Amino acid sequence: MLHYFLENRHIVQIKEICTALNQTKKKLVSNSFINPEEHYIDCKDLFVQIKELAISLHDEKLANSQLVFRNYFKLFCDLLVYFDMLKKGQYKDSWVKLQDCLDNIKYIGRFTARENRLDLDELYDLLVQYESLYPYSVFCSSEYVISKSHCSICGKSMQSLDCPHIKGNLYWGEPAIECIDKIDVVQAVSIVSHPEDKRCILEVADDDRTEQDKFIMLHQYVELNQPVLQQFSIEGFKERRIREDMQIVGRKQPCPCGSGKRFKHCCGRDMYYEHIRYVVTPTTQVSLIFF
Repeated sequence: MLHYFLENRHIVQIKEICTALNQTKKKLVSNSFINPEEHYIDCKDLFVQIKELAISLHDEKLANSQLVFRNYFKLFCDLLVYFDMLKKGQYKDSWVKLQDCLDNIKYIGRFTARENRLDLDELYDLLVQYESLYPYSVFCSSEYVISKSHCSICGKSMQSLDCPHIKGNLYWGEPAIECIDKIDVVQAVSIVSHPEDKRCILEVADDDRTEQDKFIMLHQYVELNQPVLQQFSIEGFKERRIREDMQIVGRKQPCPCGSGKRFKHCCGRDMYYEHIRYVVTPTTQVSLIFF
């Protein structure tokens, strides 16, 4: 779909959209996150015009391709928002935006042949690397019974033969979505490690650590101030460190805690703690494609 949209760059509106997208991509390359959606907003009417033109030309593929390309454009706006959140230390909230970006890449890829995915594959690999910096490993997944729903296009039940649309497919620039009207019962909430949707996370209720402490690995990487499109690998090494909150004396001297024991038989037994030192190795940078 992306390739077909670009094949029609002789259409004035498509040419203008490509120019605007290039401006958004340049922001990402230069680490400039101000007004992330300004060029996308300017193009909203252009996308509508292309859809109307496609309908008048009886070209359903063009109508569908404008929707896919619109999601492609929105991806780079969301990336600007995501990296700006990291810059501002909004680590917890950034997790949801990261999932939005990953889901959007998967959605676009569904309608785009692998050889025509432009810079999507590299971006996906980069975001998975960022995902590994978060402390989340388990998630909640709900199981429920849907008693009533309808198709977003025709309004009929997608479970009936009266609805001609297939859930998830595109029809003249519109996705067929199952809209849920009523849920009878929530059967269960499962704790899983690899759900389809990772937005529902588990946290300890009385965890009063700061945002930086909770997301120590992510914070340490952000502090390196690397270009946001820099791909990387991270390896952790275990090492022993001396506790900074302990008064150190000779091993045979009396322990400073006042126990009357020698230091080596008292606090000296706990003077070391295990620390994981992370080594970041920059690899290649994502090469964005300009039109």
